[in-house]
Amino acid sequence: MGVKETASIDQAMVEALVNDVMEQRISPGTRLSEKSLCERFGTSRMYVRRALLTLANRGVVELQANKGARIRQPTLQQAKILFETRRAIESIIINNVVAQRCAKDVNKLNEHMALEQQALVNNDRHELIRLSGEFHLLIASFQDNHLLTGFMQTLVTESSLITGMYGQHSFTNCPPSEHQRLVDAITNQDQALALELMLAHLQHIESDLSLGNA
Repeated sequence: MGVKETASIDQAMVEALVNDVMEQRISPGTRLSEKSLCERFGTSRMYVRRALLTLANRGVVELQANKGARIRQPTLQQAKILFETRRAIESIIINNVVAQRCAKDVNKLNEHMALEQQALVNNDRHELIRLSGEFHLLIASFQDNHLLTGFMQTLVTESSLITGMYGQHSFTNCPPSEHQRLVDAITNQDQALALELMLAHLQHIESDLSLGNA
């Protein structure tokens, strides 16, 4: 088996488990059995261990000596810092995106919103949760900066862990209606409104969590 083929096996496992977290199909604290993962992906423990190491380096999984792997459980303080960071980063992103808005970006946003609406109609909770996170990643991608996009992926994945752990309801996600208002503001190049809506949107997500006095 070549290097590329080996890497693709690792990457497929990593992407599948990250998607499980993004869709809240797997909860923080869940143990990840190497045997179960081998059976699920039809591969050997060597590849499973490599994938788990990658996930640990990305902050998705915790590896514990003699205890194996489990999905990471962010602390309350980490949750607070996460939202402070998202407000700072996404404020910059939304300002830049609105200022540089083009028809291609607007089309992509409208296509995404159609997917969110379809998931809502289908009452597909997991799909809607995943799409909610991808909305923020899509906006970040308009900056054409792979470092920024990668950082946003980390922040959105961490947000999924936090909402999975501290959500007060069985379904905590970004309301599609708030996303639509953001799309409208971007389309109209209303920078002040877009920034106001993004900050209110992130505050809404945070307030829907049981974070106490973190």
